[in-house]
Amino acid sequence: MTEAGMTMGTPGIRGPRPMALHLQNSLTLWTGTEAGARRLEHGVDDRWHASLVDDVKALAARVAAMDELSRERFFAAVKAGADRRGRLFLEGVNAYLIHPYQRPESDARLSLELGECQLLDFGGDGQPVLMVPSLINPHYIFDLKPGRSMAAYLKRRGFRPFLVDWGEPGPEERHFGTSDYVTERLLPFLKHVAALSGGPVPVIGNCMGGTLTVALGGIASELMSRLAILAAPWDFKDSLQHVGRNYAPIAASFLDRLPGAMPLPVDALQTFFTSTDPTLSGRKFRRFAGMDKNSEAAEFFVALETWANTGAPLARKVASECLVGWYRENTPGRGLWQVAGKAVDPAAINCPVWVAAPHQDRLVPQESAHAILRQLKHGTRHDPGAGHIGMLVGNRAEKGLWEPLANWLLGEG
Repeated sequence: MTEAGMTMGTPGIRGPRPMALHLQNSLTLWTGTEAGARRLEHGVDDRWHASLVDDVKALAARVAAMDELSRERFFAAVKAGADRRGRLFLEGVNAYLIHPYQRPESDARLSLELGECQLLDFGGDGQPVLMVPSLINPHYIFDLKPGRSMAAYLKRRGFRPFLVDWGEPGPEERHFGTSDYVTERLLPFLKHVAALSGGPVPVIGNCMGGTLTVALGGIASELMSRLAILAAPWDFKDSLQHVGRNYAPIAASFLDRLPGAMPLPVDALQTFFTSTDPTLSGRKFRRFAGMDKNSEAAEFFVALETWANTGAPLARKVASECLVGWYRENTPGRGLWQVAGKAVDPAAINCPVWVAAPHQDRLVPQESAHAILRQLKHGTRHDPGAGHIGMLVGNRAEKGLWEPLANWLLGEG
């Protein structure tokens, strides 16, 4: 790869991943639906989700009031509906796999390379800004496709975006913890961008990348003019409903069984995300089955799903710090998470900080992200009015996030 340019087309991997898990989820759910309905004849037991108990009790009462013929017709209708949903899911997955969309090449150029990590320059004559994505999913959520690119929007608003591409852990990164990623990758990238700018630069961090930029700000606040963190988890205390909490201990125990310095595989991470909402995949692909496959909406679906299923393995030490240290021990929220030998202290950040956290976020509770505001010297909160991913690339992304963020970076908001 040279500095003359680079290709960032969609890799030849699509999901949903792991495929076997999603197929088994669908099979188990829809083949067991009739049996679940017939359980209503015996009342409501504790296997129903607490949020559904009242509705299930009302339905059980209606079933009990039916005569035998009506009851059998009801069960047959339930089975038919379940079969239809199962077929639609498979049709949607097949349509997704054969869809011709490929992500176009980006005109971003390689500006700096450290190990397997790259800093991409989108060009322009404006104020440089450093953009830091999560370590888990691909970097290009900030540049998903034409019309769905925060980087392109910021460039139009007069900025010169620099985007971190974490890549896959190489010989160095396989032994990294979060502190190493901050000090050995983010800090040199920030110094590079600040040198090009001739002074401090704004930094934008998303999700886990946002949490890492808090640590970066604690050790290099003089290089930041402003910091925006987007849906960045901070407080993991038990009272907050982090949806990944149940699977985190399972994934953590899996780490001890990995040989050598092997990182946590992508499919293990995808299983973690699936565990947060096992029915989401079915809903998404049934919806896609009914879409006009030539529409922008269908193209966007394919682009986003491919992004979501094209991640990199996670360095084992990082995985342990997050799954055990963050989810189980709440090291960030309790002031125990250490980077560069010191506890990460948001109060050490001297520049203004913009904390965007959507109320509708299923992955990072808004309360977790907003908890950091209590420790910041100059904090501003913002609700983008969309979900964890939708706020970045959805139909309301420009008005809900990009525009107010750009205004704030320019000192206008």
